Amino acid sequence: MKKLLLAVLMSIGCATAPKPAPEKDPAQAAAAPAPAPKPAEAERAKADVKDDVDALLKGLAIHFDFDRADLTSDSRKRLDVLAEKMRADPKLGIKVAGNADELGTEEYNLALGQKRADAVKEYLGHLGVEATRIDTVSYGEEKPLDDAHNSDAWSKNRRDDIGKK
Repeated sequence: MKKLLLAVLMSIGCATAPKPAPEKDPAQAAAAPAPAPKPAEAERAKADVKDDVDALLKGLAIHFDFDRADLTSDSRKRLDVLAEKMRADPKLGIKVAGNADELGTEEYNLALGQKRADAVKEYLGHLGVEATRIDTVSYGEEKPLDDAHNSDAWSKNRRDDIGKK
């Protein structure tokens, strides 16, 4: 009996548990490069960015207060998203068209429209978008969204329209 008990104890004591897999060094794990995307995946990602930009630019208008060319906080948020997309696609160029309502002289409204377009260009430049990728033009009061002669129409017409070059 002692022999049997001794044999059982020896077999239990001699049995070894499997060693756990060695842990990866966090420094090595962070340094390991991510696998390169396959060409088809890269093309799909470019198409997704293009679709995102097209959707973003469709109808993108930055509105202004009466006789002002400064950007609102809402406008800045929208331009932050545009700047992000433009930094992701270095070939993307835009045209910013400044507009004004019909109040004021034609010359004054052309100048105000240009100030509005330049405000967008300057803001995007501060966010890392090269100035050469942004064209500006002023239409003053020549391209209203709303032809009515009231405050609602004038509010709609005080804007920058942004589209691809």
